[in-house]
Amino acid sequence: MDVVNDNENHGDVIEHEPVAPQIVPALEPVLFAIKRLEEVVERETRLLLDGETIDLADINSHKSRGLRDFNKAMNKAAKTAGTPALKSLQPVLDSLRQKLDRNCEAIKLHLRAVTELTGIIRDALETQEADGTYTALQMRNGQGA
Repeated sequence: MDVVNDNENHGDVIEHEPVAPQIVPALEPVLFAIKRLEEVVERETRLLLDGETIDLADINSHKSRGLRDFNKAMNKAAKTAGTPALKSLQPVLDSLRQKLDRNCEAIKLHLRAVTELTGIIRDALETQEADGTYTALQMRNGQGA
């Protein structure tokens, strides 16, 4: 709530309710596309951080579709909405950016874990396959008997 000192009313304090930004109809498809992208990104982030099974092909498909819809809606909005209306998207885009940053960190964490696990499995297999004469790597490279 904004408080304004109106000098014409002899110092009376007038309270104004914050004005909600008016949604320009041309921006509705953009906002819808952003909301769908946020949902996909948040779902992937949650699944990665919770260690749940994740269908990366499905997630990537939804992300690609969402990005396509967003680009299509933005291109159309850029032709029909004015600059002030487009600038009003900034807080929504900032929020999406934060969610994408968090998602990127979750993906990096997941990839580090997968890389580490792959190394552990590779080392265990090489140890198991080795008979003491040649390592599994030497055998693969043709250096064995």
